[in-house]
Amino acid sequence: MALVCTQIDEWIEEQVSKPIEVWENQQREKCKDYPWYDPRGWVCWLVWVLVKVIRWVVVTVGRWVTRTVCKLVTTIVDIIVNVLTGLWDVLVGIVTLDWRRILDGLIKIGLGIVMGAIGIIRILVLCDTFDFIRGEFDKSALRSHVRGLLDAAYKAQTRTQIGEAIGLDHGAFGLRLVGTAYRTVLDSQTPSPDDPSVPHLVVLHEEGAINLRELCGFEYPQGFWNRKRYKTLKKGVVIGGGGGGEFDNPISASELDSYLDSRGVDGPKFIVLAMRDGVLDTKLSAAQDKGRQLGLILSWRQDRKEVTEAGHIVHAGFDTTSASSSLVRFLIKVIGRTDRSDASAQTPPSAPAAERAARSELCHPVVVGVFRYTDTLRGLAASLEQSSCQSRHNASGATFIDNFPDQVWKYVPIHELGHCFGLCHVDGLDRIMVSSRQNSLWSWSLLWNWCVRGEPYFTLDEAKSAWDYIVAHFDAECLGASRDRGD
Repeated sequence: MALVCTQIDEWIEEQVSKPIEVWENQQREKCKDYPWYDPRGWVCWLVWVLVKVIRWVVVTVGRWVTRTVCKLVTTIVDIIVNVLTGLWDVLVGIVTLDWRRILDGLIKIGLGIVMGAIGIIRILVLCDTFDFIRGEFDKSALRSHVRGLLDAAYKAQTRTQIGEAIGLDHGAFGLRLVGTAYRTVLDSQTPSPDDPSVPHLVVLHEEGAINLRELCGFEYPQGFWNRKRYKTLKKGVVIGGGGGGEFDNPISASELDSYLDSRGVDGPKFIVLAMRDGVLDTKLSAAQDKGRQLGLILSWRQDRKEVTEAGHIVHAGFDTTSASSSLVRFLIKVIGRTDRSDASAQTPPSAPAAERAARSELCHPVVVGVFRYTDTLRGLAASLEQSSCQSRHNASGATFIDNFPDQVWKYVPIHELGHCFGLCHVDGLDRIMVSSRQNSLWSWSLLWNWCVRGEPYFTLDEAKSAWDYIVAHFDAECLGASRDRGD
């Protein structure tokens, strides 16, 4: 819901906050051009001329009113939705004797009411108004910073085109990026490379490389708080299926047992998704909303990628020294990102084609929802270029997993994307770039920031650092310049 208010605010700014050209009559003094000692030059007269002037429409007050009303309405709606969906989970859990779903429903109700109450209080005591004013100053400061970076890096037509593309002088400011969000998927019919008569999932399960009962949601060896909301779907047409909302046609525990015991001969054919549709949508919406604070206007395409190797199903975690290199190999081999070190793509005397292709992919970020890591890590990112805390990699992208509740873990994808733009971990539970494994959750500004902002956030300094990375490493075409600009 927060994203909706942001988009309405941007629409007003984009459509109204533009220069308006008008023609006006202006009175000017006109004199003859003679030497000072010539009396004919001592006489002047007034003339009326028609000139074109540019006026700016100020929309800040209107945007503030719209934002305040929108946030109040969406906060109330969110409370109602969380309570109703939580009650539904509780009722279904009672009928199906699923105590986990009952607890999920109670947590959703409790957090929904608490977060909603905080949101309403923030609006009523004008904390949200203060946040709006602060945001306007931050946006102006970020624009000035980016203007300086572009003036130093580009000139003439290229500089003009980039400024217009990102709304540097008017309209909604931000670098428009179209990213792709993948979900990894397992297919029960994919044959084993060693024995095509047996499904590969059965072989991996029998070898202990994966636990298919866990991936199908029937066992929780990682504990309650680290469990994932995987999604199983039977293949084929379902009579009476479809319609609005998220479609479910899951396999049962007995059907999975039949599939495993018969080594794929019996039981339904099915796929397993790394997370449910609604889970992915929630995380991507949070990424779009918080990306605005970095000056990024993100939009997402969604896709699926089948994985068959055990290492692509259960990824190397934080405590594994080869985690980053494993991530890069996954991004290249499964997702199809360009390997900048590909020697076969050399095209002397120009720069290697692979290097150029990898750099061009920076303006098409990817995030991949995976099944799990070998430990309790919740996300991992690879930055193409080096920064103060990021190493240089041969491909860029990020992976993440599902975790409940969404109010806490929906920021993982944008956190990992922050690393892809050179950002580092920081202290404070109120910050998006905090790491519960590497940083302190406490900061002295924690209570004040939660009052003013209500959610984790990116600071102005982080936004400036992200744009330092963008201007230094992104191609001009990626920023909005045309290829045939001629300068």
